[in-house]
Amino acid sequence: MTFVDYHIEPDELRLHLGDLLRLLQVPDHSPDNPVVHEATGLFGQLPGLASIRGGYAVYEDIRIDEKEGSIRILDRKIHPQQQICGYMKGAEKLALLVCTAGEGFTARSREYNKEGDYLKGFITDTMGSWVVERAMDLIQEKLENAFRELGMHVTNRYSPGYCNWPVSEQQPLFSLLPGQPCNIRLTGSSLMIPIKSVSGIVGIGKKVKKRGYACDICNNKTCIYRNINRNCIH
Repeated sequence: MTFVDYHIEPDELRLHLGDLLRLLQVPDHSPDNPVVHEATGLFGQLPGLASIRGGYAVYEDIRIDEKEGSIRILDRKIHPQQQICGYMKGAEKLALLVCTAGEGFTARSREYNKEGDYLKGFITDTMGSWVVERAMDLIQEKLENAFRELGMHVTNRYSPGYCNWPVSEQQPLFSLLPGQPCNIRLTGSSLMIPIKSVSGIVGIGKKVKKRGYACDICNNKTCIYRNINRNCIH
């Protein structure tokens, strides 16, 4: 198993202030709006807070059991549930992906909250979530491009904690990756450290396909995209 590791610069993500304001659900984008004023200043600090790393490993020795809702990878089993396993039907390979935005956003957000500046704390925390999701999208795009040259397609990305897949499943997923990939570690309760980190699986094969956004199949109520008509499946 080879882990493909990327160090990503923020400018590779093509981030724009307008996108951040949409995530914050700010209808009035005028400079006089206090949220816009704070977000504009914090957006300028984003490059200094980000320390983005991510990567993936691809496995060929897999078996998808849709009825059981499980996937065997080498000698380990993960249990993404029947729905996700159904979306993986036809996959010839499986990629495990991880990505982190680093500690900077969480640390700065906590500083603002400790000072009582909860608006800045919230915006900074949202920026961290936004950055790591965009970075993960970029890594998935790199994976997709690599296999497109081989005549293969990829599925959407599915993650523990989303679409009824228990967060505790981070443990078997991470056990398949090198120790602390991209300096991400798991707590005993299966939370990733740094907090602004994501993981997921992607099916690869000639007969798989991506699906449209479908927030209704996902039980994650805190997804930053749910309320702006985006899906928590990528």
